[in-house]
Amino acid sequence: MKRWIVVGVIVIILVAAVGVLMTKREPASEQGSIQAVEEAVREVRRQAVSVEPATYQTMQERLALHGIISPWAEVNIVPKVPGRVAKVLAKVGQEVAAGDILVQLETEELDLQVKQAEAALASARAALGRMQAGARPEEIEQAGATLEQAKAGYENARLTHERAAKLHEAGVMAGKDWDAIKAQYEVAKAQKLAAEKTLELVKKGARDEDLDTAKAGVAQAEAALALARLSREHAAIKAPIAGVVNQVNVQVGDMAGGGLPVVNIVDISRVKLNLQVSEREVIRLSQGQEVTVALDVQPDVLVQGQVSSIAPAADSRTGLFAATVDLTNPEGNLKPGMYGTAHVVVKETTDVLSIPERAVFTAEGRPAVYVVRDEVAYTAPVELGIKSDGFVEVRSGLKVGDEVIVRGREFVTDKAPVRVVERGIMQ
Repeated sequence: MKRWIVVGVIVIILVAAVGVLMTKREPASEQGSIQAVEEAVREVRRQAVSVEPATYQTMQERLALHGIISPWAEVNIVPKVPGRVAKVLAKVGQEVAAGDILVQLETEELDLQVKQAEAALASARAALGRMQAGARPEEIEQAGATLEQAKAGYENARLTHERAAKLHEAGVMAGKDWDAIKAQYEVAKAQKLAAEKTLELVKKGARDEDLDTAKAGVAQAEAALALARLSREHAAIKAPIAGVVNQVNVQVGDMAGGGLPVVNIVDISRVKLNLQVSEREVIRLSQGQEVTVALDVQPDVLVQGQVSSIAPAADSRTGLFAATVDLTNPEGNLKPGMYGTAHVVVKETTDVLSIPERAVFTAEGRPAVYVVRDEVAYTAPVELGIKSDGFVEVRSGLKVGDEVIVRGREFVTDKAPVRVVERGIMQ
């Protein structure tokens, strides 16, 4: 609007000048003055424009993929043993190392369980030791004395049996007396054999199966003690990873357990940008591709990363493929939950004829530009290709060096005279 006001003022001044000249000059010079004024008016009416030439340059085709940042690792810490909270050492925002104690549970009951398991193990080991040591000398001596007594009884019964047999054969001894003597002999014989076996077993010691049972008892007691000690150790709830405390869900006096997390830790020394990409985009991605990420809240802050994973199948609900970009985050500026845009170079071409993208407009349904030749703007339909950093590839319609209007084209029409006030050179 201001431009037209200025033009109007200039025209008024020129017209006034013509009037003055016409009143003061001779008729012969009036015609020349009018022509000069008309020429000046035509010059003023020319649209002032800026142009840039079509030149060759290297262009990159990029994908712009939007996603949300998540922590590299996140752990909800659930107590392995239930108990009442004695101390809460973790605070939200605190940096912790793997192994740091976050919450301490009471241990009185667990200490008693350890002592009970220690006593049971001592008893099992003592029983096994007795079996492995065998019988005491006194027990062996007693078994030997019993055997000697059984031998004496057997010898006496054998002699009585031999004499009675002769009497029975001679018909002197009655049948019932003979039967009693035979029975006494068999009893004495059995007692002798039993005493011999007893002495043998006492000397040999416990049976193999009894030893195996005793050993199993010791192993069971050892396992019970290890479990009791482990439970007591688990009463000190520790950080499984290094990171930052994100949530603390208990306080002193609470009962912890039941599968509910007491602390949440996130590792944000590195983060992930989680993307959802279409089928046309996913085929142009590959693991290890370099990525430049710009945060939505700080578009001027660029972070370098790499594509770390690409889902082999699309989500059945959305039809999109999940992809992940790994980013380093040493200063912690990348917060989980932030949004970012990943710029991925998928193609780079050298010696591409290109022009500024702002020179392009639509004419009769297709892209076109204004080309300036001899201070006249001509409409030139063009076929475009990739876009990169404010420039666009021209596949046909221009040649290198053609000057296209990049500023002021809104007031230009086909074959309109223009006045070039600025010429730029693409870098």
